[in-house]
Amino acid sequence: MSEELNQERSADGVADSIAATAVISVIVLAMYLWLSGMPS
Repeated sequence: MSEELNQERSADGVADSIAATAVISVIVLAMYLWLSGMPS
């Protein structure tokens, strides 16, 4: 049972890290598009 719990926690950690990376990527892309549209 402990083995299954560790695997679930590991899978949750992977999913959390992928979600965090996706959120940061979207924010960086939005900032890039916003700033590239500004006059220089």
